Amino acid sequence: MISNFAGSTVNLLLKDSPLLNLIGALVGCALLYFAVRWAVPADELQQPAIRLRVMRIAVLSLAVLVSLLSLYMLSSLAMWIGNTLEVRLGSIGFLGTFIADLGDILGMTLTVISALAGAGVLMSLTDRLGRKIIKATTKPMAKGIMMVMSAIAGAALFFMIMAGLDWLYQFKNAALTIAWPLGLGALLGLILSIRLNPRDNFPIGLVIYYIARTIFNALRSIEALIMVIVFVVWVGIGPFAGVLALSLHTIAALAKLYSEQVESILPGPLEAIKATGANRLQTIVYAVVPQIIPPYISFTMYRWDINVRMSTIIGFAGGGGIGFLLIQNINLLNYRAASAQMLAIALVVASMDYISSRLREETI
Repeated sequence: MISNFAGSTVNLLLKDSPLLNLIGALVGCALLYFAVRWAVPADELQQPAIRLRVMRIAVLSLAVLVSLLSLYMLSSLAMWIGNTLEVRLGSIGFLGTFIADLGDILGMTLTVISALAGAGVLMSLTDRLGRKIIKATTKPMAKGIMMVMSAIAGAALFFMIMAGLDWLYQFKNAALTIAWPLGLGALLGLILSIRLNPRDNFPIGLVIYYIARTIFNALRSIEALIMVIVFVVWVGIGPFAGVLALSLHTIAALAKLYSEQVESILPGPLEAIKATGANRLQTIVYAVVPQIIPPYISFTMYRWDINVRMSTIIGFAGGGGIGFLLIQNINLLNYRAASAQMLAIALVVASMDYISSRLREETI
């Protein structure tokens, strides 16, 4: 909801103001940097007071909102630049389309990322609260609380799964999409709560990890060229189908690379930071993040380079862009236009390769 509010605010007030979007994005990045540096200090000799901890949480929450606004401003700026270049560049206006598509992808994914991050934070807070409540109550009462909460969680999980299936297939049957999922989910959650001890630790993080890894492995096993054929049938021929195919395949590939990089970090910095008495957030900021940022930048740049080349290939299957124009001219035997487009593709790929290599050298 916060992400939608931020996006609506930017679209309403700053949609046609590129200068304000640029200034807002830069100011937001600066505020985010200083807020994190203040709220997560490197050295802390004693435990902070409750008032200071509350202020830090408030500042970090405000920093998250500011970062969302900055990213939406950056998305709006990229779309404005892309649309402007598309009109003014003429025959090579596909470069502007590419920039506009990047901004559109950023705006679309922000809502999903914000929802997942908010769900993770809410899950962590409710988990801590539930553990404190269970520890403070007797075993029969803890068992009863666990049964009620497990039934609610099971019903909510089954309802969300069925809601997704209903969105795809339009069952138009309230009993099938609401009543049965709620009842079966509550029953399954109740059965699990009877068999489990309320004071046992449940590895929810490990379960989420394996589920997400299975989904990403399945997505990564399907090539973007196959995905674009499916999306062309779904949303029609055009750049949007290509954007969806590339985005889905990119998310799956980068998730694999990012997760493996986190798993392979050196334990030495973690032990050194923990030895100073740092909490979990400080350990992540000063021991984990410095180790993963350089490879993350390298992986992202490399994937960007791959997507530039793949955008031509998926255009052959109806994904829009210059690849779609190229296959049309080849079929029409218009080899003069096709050769010019092939030359433009070669120039774009070479330019993107040079730019990405220079960016990697500067940032890593």
